[in-house]
Amino acid sequence: MTDPTTGRRRRTGRAARVLSGALVLALTGGVVALAVAAPADEPDPVPAATVDVAPTAATLVCPGPLQLPDDTLSGDSAFDRVPVAPVEKVTGFDTVASGTASLTVLGADPVALAGGTGSVSAPTAATVLRAEPAGDEPARVAGATSSVVIDGDLRGLAAASCARPSADVWLVGGSTEIESTADLVVVNPGATPADVTVQAWGPSGAVDLANGGTFLVAPGAQRVLSLPGVAAEQRRIAVRVTAAGGQVSAYLQDSLLDGFTPRGTDLVTAGTGPATTQVVPGISVVATDVDAADAGALRLLVPGEVGATASVRLLGPDGDVALPGAQDLDLPAGEVTDVSLGGLAAGSYTAVVESTEPVVAGAMIAREGKAGELDEGPRLERAWAAAATPGSGLVAVPAGSTGTLTLTAVPTDDAAAEPAPTATAVPSPEPTEGQRPDPEATAAAQGPTVTVTLRAYGAAGAVGEEEVEVPVGSTVAYPTSGLGTGVAGVEVVAPDDASVDLAWALYAAVARPSGPLVSVLSPVTDAAAVSTAQVREATRIGLG
Repeated sequence: MTDPTTGRRRRTGRAARVLSGALVLALTGGVVALAVAAPADEPDPVPAATVDVAPTAATLVCPGPLQLPDDTLSGDSAFDRVPVAPVEKVTGFDTVASGTASLTVLGADPVALAGGTGSVSAPTAATVLRAEPAGDEPARVAGATSSVVIDGDLRGLAAASCARPSADVWLVGGSTEIESTADLVVVNPGATPADVTVQAWGPSGAVDLANGGTFLVAPGAQRVLSLPGVAAEQRRIAVRVTAAGGQVSAYLQDSLLDGFTPRGTDLVTAGTGPATTQVVPGISVVATDVDAADAGALRLLVPGEVGATASVRLLGPDGDVALPGAQDLDLPAGEVTDVSLGGLAAGSYTAVVESTEPVVAGAMIAREGKAGELDEGPRLERAWAAAATPGSGLVAVPAGSTGTLTLTAVPTDDAAAEPAPTATAVPSPEPTEGQRPDPEATAAAQGPTVTVTLRAYGAAGAVGEEEVEVPVGSTVAYPTSGLGTGVAGVEVVAPDDASVDLAWALYAAVARPSGPLVSVLSPVTDAAAVSTAQVREATRIGLG
């Protein structure tokens, strides 16, 4: 029987080769132009021939272990701020089990993905996931880092997908106010030093960093910058990391305390760069008041010189939902703004932001837990969701967690004039084991639907497949347990329908007696895989 995704993969491979060929042609033309200044009476140069360029290896960077607090600064040597050691693991999977994929902790030997899956326990630094292409097809791998802390200052599930390195990284989330920690980790997986520049914005505009915001990251190494030390007292922040001389991965470890009460720890990961339309999937909320601690928030920033007017739509289980006060938002240039997500019905949502000027976006979700022995109030768990590129792709399920895919069929401009449908009820953000949407009920929803193919992978390769009907303009939550047992990762195949974009993410949860620990993971999308890489020229000698 023919694999329904074979044609799409071949088209993706051909697109990657064409784009790579175009890049080679552009570089070749640049060299010719620099080498020869032809007189006007000389014949035009012979046109370059189009050549196929073999697909390159895939390189993803997985966040390293949590940065632990320095107890020597607490003034009480008997007080342990992290009384229970974090349980940390990096997992990866290869859709074709090529035998070339491996996980390599910086400074250590590689660990092969035997049979298409593999893991590293207690990594001491960031981990690089690499795989060679399978014949003429590009490598398709994904991985995730998981850090579980059940007590102390860093209580929470800090999980994130392994991400492609880039010369331009945007991180929307975190804080540097008192009792917050914001550790920026920059990883250089390449073979040359990277000249890194950091910019930050807060509620009052751009922030002048105390150290100037520039530093070098050696090849195969990482650097940690404590943002409260260089950009103190910023209640809301957004960060940009740019690199010259190579490409880097960057993430922000965000945690918050209220006295002795933990208020959540998570990783703020890279989202899409400034654009007039931003899509933030994976916003899984519980029913709360607008000003409740666990209400969650949508964070927005116009990083340019001109302010903007923005509108926000939330596509949820019942279709398009208006967010009070967010239909005509005034966003001053350079100021970080939070919009409360309180007052929504419980469920999974995708935020669609339309702005008159390029904007960056992210979202925070929260879960209230029980108070501990030393806590003055209920504990809180928080997780950050990043803006993502819609389309087909892969995501790994963090070790020790249960995963739920949030799938949203976002109408494109061609379908924007059609009324939003009303969808049937879907599983809660934290479904019970094995619970999944009823296909007959979903098909009976008012309005058109699109078919999304889900394919699960485990130690034995592909372990399950399911087709899910998603109403256009709505979000469906689907637990990965519905695809089989031992699911290490999932491939999501978007519908071949120009009227919709498929936005999706993975909501991961760890059940605890004191309350759930949660995180939101962005996929590695095929759309990003076929885009051309951008590398800035180094500004320091020896970094070219």
